[in-house]
Order: sequence, then C-alpha cells, then structure tokens
Amino acid sequence: MWRIIDECHITNVAVLPEYRNRGIAGKLIQKMVEICKCSEISSMTLEVRVSNIPAINLYKKFGFFSVGKRPNYYTKPAEDALIMWKEIV
Repeated sequence: MWRIIDECHITNVAVLPEYRNRGIAGKLIQKMVEICKCSEISSMTLEVRVSNIPAINLYKKFGFFSVGKRPNYYTKPAEDALIMWKEIV
C-alpha cells in the first residue's frame, strides 16, 4: 500500500493459489486497516477487476464500497476496474 498524505492506496493483495481460502488475504487487509488507524490516515482506496467477485466481496466485508469504475484499466485481458473506498473511523 502507498500512503498519499492522509489516504492509503492498496496497490496489491495477493495470496498464492495453494494458500487461498485460509483467511490470509483478510488478515492482510485487517493489518493494513490497523496501520492506517494508527497513522492518522482518514481513508483507503483500491481498484479491483469488475470480474473478481471474491475479492470485491472480501473488500466489502472490511467496509469498502464502490465509488465508480475506470474503463479499460486492466490489460491482458482488457477489463474495467471497480474503484472502492473506505473511510477510517
């Protein structure tokens, strides 16, 4: 993740296939949220492929919500990105 003034931009959350469905990605996100809370960061944002429903649902579980799309953001294959946002309380 990158800190940009008082915002955090999650650049990547990835877990090797053989370790998926063990809660690892959720623990990574939880730790990033904790770091933001301790660092006076007021919000978090990320982009995710619109077809990546498991990731979108995981982000929603942590309080992220959709605020828009970036057309053709991804390549190989070309796909829109869903922009998600979370306010840190």
